[in-house]
Amino acid sequence: MVSRRLLGTGVLVLVAALAATLLAAVLHLTDGRGGAAGHGGTRDRAAGGPPRAAPLPGRVVDDLGVVSFNARRTLTPDQARRDWARLAGRPGVDLVGWQEAATPMFRDLASEYRARGWGTWQAPGTGAAAPLAVTWRRDTFAFLGARTRMMHPGASAAVTAAPFPSRWVVTVRLRHRESGRTVSLLNTHVNQTIETGQRFERNLNARRAKRHYRTMARMWSRTPGDVVLGTGDYNFDHADDAAARPAGGLSRVFEGKAVSSYDSLGLDGVVPTRNTRWIDYVWLAADSVRRRTEDGFRGPAQLAAHRTLDGFESDHRPLLVRVRLYA
Repeated sequence: MVSRRLLGTGVLVLVAALAATLLAAVLHLTDGRGGAAGHGGTRDRAAGGPPRAAPLPGRVVDDLGVVSFNARRTLTPDQARRDWARLAGRPGVDLVGWQEAATPMFRDLASEYRARGWGTWQAPGTGAAAPLAVTWRRDTFAFLGARTRMMHPGASAAVTAAPFPSRWVVTVRLRHRESGRTVSLLNTHVNQTIETGQRFERNLNARRAKRHYRTMARMWSRTPGDVVLGTGDYNFDHADDAAARPAGGLSRVFEGKAVSSYDSLGLDGVVPTRNTRWIDYVWLAADSVRRRTEDGFRGPAQLAAHRTLDGFESDHRPLLVRVRLYA
């Protein structure tokens, strides 16, 4: 009788363990491949990242946290305030490239957070380059200057089923206080409705996006700065782009010119930034990458780790990338 009871208890324990494992797997798949319910935000979703890359030979002077974040222009003031507080309150965030930031509330928050140790540059008004903003910790960086460059004009509903505004790149130059190195950040937002599966759509949006990519490819080596970084919503999934390498896509056009954290560190453990897609990027210009040469290791920066962040009201998860800065 005792043996039967023990056997019955063992079966129940095994069944319970199997059920728990199955539930965990379902939750993991739901989290990694689908968007949040309701308002489309990223609440109650786990986010993680792969192990950090090993340091390279040389003296590390800082471990910078660089974020790309589409702030979602349709958020209510309360939602925008919560997202600012969550991001600015996170230790290890030093530099942020924002998209969809041309709202009165964003400007108010940027002004408010200046008193809390953050600087922000944003073009005036609500059109042109204004949706792009860059924010930095003022105790880490000193502002040197900013410039804007138009990638292409916008298009109305008369010529495309998915109208888009003019697209720009904002370049902000900073001085890293501890090392004295200049850091330039190129922040941008590429057209929506440009990808179908692993290919480009056959529409005006995609044709203009390819032009955008080509122009930026030339900017990586021409932008002054000891370290040249990039942030932005590129609206083409990294997994699809890397697998198919479509003509005019990022893998081909940026090859040898800039490397993304996805290229360098992979996707393992990184929850997609928008629903099931990795479309928000942090880049490091090829000339800034630390690498082995005949004379030893050269180059000022290394992509060390990355992860997406959870709990935001925006329909995009922020992508946080650790960038090691070498002397």
